[in-house]
Amino acid sequence: MDTREFIQELMASVRHHADDAIKGITVEQFNWPPPGTANTISAIFVHLVYSEDFFIQTILQGKPLIWEVEGWGERIGVKNPPGYGTNWDEFKHITLALETVLDYQQKVHAATAAYLDSLLPEELGRAVPFAGGERTVADMIILLANHTTSHAGEIAALKGIQGAKGLPY
Repeated sequence: MDTREFIQELMASVRHHADDAIKGITVEQFNWPPPGTANTISAIFVHLVYSEDFFIQTILQGKPLIWEVEGWGERIGVKNPPGYGTNWDEFKHITLALETVLDYQQKVHAATAAYLDSLLPEELGRAVPFAGGERTVADMIILLANHTTSHAGEIAALKGIQGAKGLPY
């Protein structure tokens, strides 16, 4: 297995984990506003997908976000994606269509797959700007994998609090 294949398998595994957390969720569970300061699954999931879009498209490739180019904020029904300096509270007062967010996820996954198909090992050490400093491409892929897995666990826990099975295994 070469480096590219390893990264592709890593991202496939991470995505599978996130997909398992969302699997079988109802619109009510997706939009349920938990007590306290916890976020809705809809906010977490939109953030998770948007983050992949941002990391892969903008940070690693210098391209505009799929979110912006294709008008996904308007399609999904949110002004701004949660995170990155925005307030997540609006998600506690709106109902999003899960299918629309899943459509956005498919677009982002396809763009990520295309990027990973062309990724060369020597590209992994290239420095990219991130959070007021620099990280390597490899660091950003690792961060994306960890970020996705962490939020998948958060989604699974919020499903469990609602009485649903968080993960199928």
